[in-house]
Amino acid sequence: MGAEWFGARLKELRECAGLSQKELAARAGLGQRSVSNWEQYAREPSWSNVVALAEALGVDCLAFLQEPAERPATPRGRPRKGTDRAPERAAAKGKRPAGRRPKGR
Repeated sequence: MGAEWFGARLKELRECAGLSQKELAARAGLGQRSVSNWEQYAREPSWSNVVALAEALGVDCLAFLQEPAERPATPRGRPRKGTDRAPERAAAKGKRPAGRRPKGR
C-alpha cells in the first residue's frame, strides 16, 4: 500500500521542509546514513524511527502512506557543468579567460 513508496515520500517531505538528510537526521536523533538508506529503499525503518521522522518533519505518521507526487527521474551523480559565459565576459573586458595557456605558446 504505502511501503513501496516510503522512500520517495520521505524525500519529498524532507525537501518540502527545506532540510538536508543530515539536518533531518539531527532533528530526529538519527544517523544521516539511515535517512539515506530509507530514501534509497536499501532498508526499512522501525516504527520508532517513523515516529521520530514524522515529529522532526512536523507531519502525522500517516503522511508517509500518501503516494508521492510525480517527479521526473533525476540522473545519478554530479550534474553536468552548464555552459558558462565567463569567456565571453572576459573577452568583452579585454582579458584572457582563466585557465591553462594553449600548447605552443
